[in-house]
This record gives sequence, structure tokens and C-alpha cells, in this order.
Amino acid sequence: MAFLEDLQAQKTTETITEDNEVGTFQSIMAGVGSGLFKIPEGLFSLGATLIDLGADTNQAAEVEEFFAKINPFDEMAAATTAGKITELITNLAIPGGAAFKIANTAVKASKGGNYLSMSGNAGKNIKNGIEKTLSKRKKIRAFDDSASKLEKAKAFAAGAGAGGIAEGIFVGDVQDAGTFGDLIGGPTELERELEGDVYDPAKEILNRIKFGTEGALFTGA
Repeated sequence: MAFLEDLQAQKTTETITEDNEVGTFQSIMAGVGSGLFKIPEGLFSLGATLIDLGADTNQAAEVEEFFAKINPFDEMAAATTAGKITELITNLAIPGGAAFKIANTAVKASKGGNYLSMSGNAGKNIKNGIEKTLSKRKKIRAFDDSASKLEKAKAFAAGAGAGGIAEGIFVGDVQDAGTFGDLIGGPTELERELEGDVYDPAKEILNRIKFGTEGALFTGA
């Protein structure tokens, strides 16, 4: 829950100097780079966790160690709260936003009459004829507007769902990112490992499902 903890961080008494300001900027830039590294880390970590679930191994730890070695931005990003937040936003926004856009566009394309418009001039003429016919009847126009709103709602829901799935897959460390459920309680509160706990891949997968579910609710926003 590091991200949410950072948002509630205690006030510090350190004097801000010019060097500290430069350090914060560098940490933010490193956060962007580290966030990009976290995207494939999340994917491979999930794959390793699924292997661990079936083979009773701990491949996920090896994946985490590998990415920790090759990520040159990790420590600098973690040096400041701003860097940590930037890292998480980058890690979530790119796969989540891309998945939202792809799913949203796909649903609109499949239901928005684009198949007619892609068939050249003949298709355009057919589409124009249909639109003119519909415009002659108010009830049909109202029905068409209602259908259009429904299609937009479906496209938005598909985009939000795809975005949440992408966030659950590509986030580097779910427990480190945290959820609003951790903050206020509820079904998306993560199952956290305590000191001495045995590694449980099923718990890790459940946490990703919770994270992705919450992500679907907030991706649209």
C-alpha cells in the first residue's frame, strides 16, 4: 500500500534546498523509466505466479530479483514520494489506457455502422439513404438516439473492463501499489504477507484480481 501511504505521508521538517528540488525532478524522471520496466515485470511475474501455483515453486521471486537487477531507475524513483507516484502512474496508465482505448474503439466499430462506411461510395450512399429514412420519423430518431447512448455505454464499460484487466496483469507489485480497499476496507482489500508467512501464489493471484476489479471501476475516471 506504499502509494496510498505516500499520499498520507507525515510532514517532514527538512529544509528544501535547490539540490533537493533537482533530486525530486530526477526522481520523477526516473519514475517514468522505472514505471516502464514495471509493465513487463508485472506480466512475467503473473506468469511465474501461475507456474508456482501448479508446480509448487517460487519462480515469482526470481522474476522480481531479475527485474530489480536490470532496472536502473528503481532506486532513484523510490527516493522521493513524487518518484514513487510517477512510477505507479506510468505502470498503470500505459497498459490500462491502451486497453481501454482498444476495447472502446472495437465495440464502437462493430456497432456504429462502420462496416457500411468501409465499403466505398456504394456503402456511403446506402448509409446516407438509411439516415434520411430514419430522420423522417421522430420515433425512429428517438429510438436511434437511445440505441446510440446504449452502444456508447457498452463501449465505455468494455473499455473500463479491459483497462482493469490490463492493470491487474501489468502492475509490477500489487501489494506495493495498494488499493482503496486497503485504505477504507472492503472486498478489494489485499491479502498481505506478514513476516514469517509462507509464500502463497494463490493469494498473489487473488490480489491481482482484486486490484484489477478496482482498476476497472476507476479506469474510466
